[in-house]
Amino acid sequence: MATISKATVCEIKEYGKDTREYALKLDRNNYFEPGSFLLLTLEEKDDYTKWPESRNFSIASIYGKDAMIRLVIRKTGAYTTRIFNELAVGKTCTVKYAFGDFLLPFYDAKSPVCCIAGGTGIAPVLSFAEELKKNGQESRLHVYYSFKNSEENIGVDVLKGIVPGSQLHLYSTREQLSGVNCRRIEKNDILDSGLDFESSHFYICGSEAFTACFKELLLGEDVRNIYTDEW
Repeated sequence: MATISKATVCEIKEYGKDTREYALKLDRNNYFEPGSFLLLTLEEKDDYTKWPESRNFSIASIYGKDAMIRLVIRKTGAYTTRIFNELAVGKTCTVKYAFGDFLLPFYDAKSPVCCIAGGTGIAPVLSFAEELKKNGQESRLHVYYSFKNSEENIGVDVLKGIVPGSQLHLYSTREQLSGVNCRRIEKNDILDSGLDFESSHFYICGSEAFTACFKELLLGEDVRNIYTDEW
C-alpha cells in the first residue's frame, strides 16, 4: 500500500519564472525506488478515503534516512499555479507515494543506462544518477538532456558531478551557451552514440511528442529495453 505523508517545504530553487525545485521533508519516510513518482495535494489528508485533487510528479532524488525528497514542478495550469502561490518555505502539503514503473533495471547491474530527457523530464534521471553513484556504477550512465536556456538547465551541476564527461550530452535550444550543443537532440546523436542497442536500457522522459519521437527511433533499431515517461 502506498504511503501518505505530510511534507514540509524546506527549500525552493527557481529555474526561470515557471519552474521550481522543491525540497520537502516527509513525516513518514518509507523506501521508494529511483524513478518513482508521487501524488501531491495541497489539502490535508491522512487516510485512504477518496483522494483530493492532486498532480503527479517524478521524485528527483533517492530514498534517504533524512526523509528529504526533491520535486521539479513546472507551472502549466490552474493547480500548479496554486502550488506556486501557496507552497512556500515552511508550508506543508500531502503526498502519496510511491508509484510507477520507470525504474532502473536492478536485475541487470552491468549494461549501459541511456537517458534521453527534455525539460523537467530530467527529474527521474537525477534520481538515477544519484542511485548509480551510490552503487559505484556511474560509468554505466549516458545522458542526453535538452533544455531551453541557462535559467532552465535543471540539475546540470548534479549531472556534471556524476556522469562521465564524454557520456553527458547537453543541448540548449534557445540560448548560445559555451560547451553545450546549441540545438535540439537529433536522431543521429543517439544512432551514433556507440551504445549496444541490444543490451542497453533506454529511458525517455519529456513531452508526448519528444517521447514519441525517440521511442519510434529506437523501435526502428529493434531496441528491446525502452522505458518512457511523458508529461
